[in-house]
Amino acid sequence: MIDNFDWSPTPLGPMENWSPTLKIMIPFLLRNRFPLLLWWGPQYVSIYNEAYRPVLGAKHPWALGKPVSQCWSEIWHVLKPLIDTPFHGGPATWNDDIELEINRHGFLEETHFTIAYSPVPDETAENGIGGVLATVSEITDKVIGERRIVVLRDLAFRSGDARSPHEACVIAAETFKTHERDVPFALLYLVEPGRKRARLSGWAGLEPNHALCRQRWSWR
Repeated sequence: MIDNFDWSPTPLGPMENWSPTLKIMIPFLLRNRFPLLLWWGPQYVSIYNEAYRPVLGAKHPWALGKPVSQCWSEIWHVLKPLIDTPFHGGPATWNDDIELEINRHGFLEETHFTIAYSPVPDETAENGIGGVLATVSEITDKVIGERRIVVLRDLAFRSGDARSPHEACVIAAETFKTHERDVPFALLYLVEPGRKRARLSGWAGLEPNHALCRQRWSWR
């Protein structure tokens, strides 16, 4: 895709005019199995490898050749200082858990990454640095999974204090209220004797008069 891509309309221009350093970086990028993203030039034009594609989601292949300010416009305010620092002669930037709300599947989603942004020296560049190499590891599943284990731990720890089914629902709802990121709302019902009706015994994330908070359900 990189070879067949028309680079002439981009700030990088046609491939034959690329600096030797950039030409060397491309095979290094493509042969690496770790997710790598290269932002080249003052506009930070995006070039990435196969392992980075899942991070982009539906933005691939559109993102190829796009400045990062367009590719990741929703988080550009976060990324810009992290990229500017190494590009303008500062130290490499690093974060072992950066939380980002990105839009890669048509909606904003919570994501977490371990990142390292390093300068790439280039003698032909005006400031001696041609671009910034981003080493990226997505840890979203790990972070959210660990957070949800805490929800289960707190629920198990407090549920032992319940002395009745209704009190168990109240305790569970109070626990969920402290973990609204993973339990936006919850409605807990107890089935009444006869198993034809259920009454609301606990709720979290909604006001009691909310339309979803039906006090009772009945069925035949």
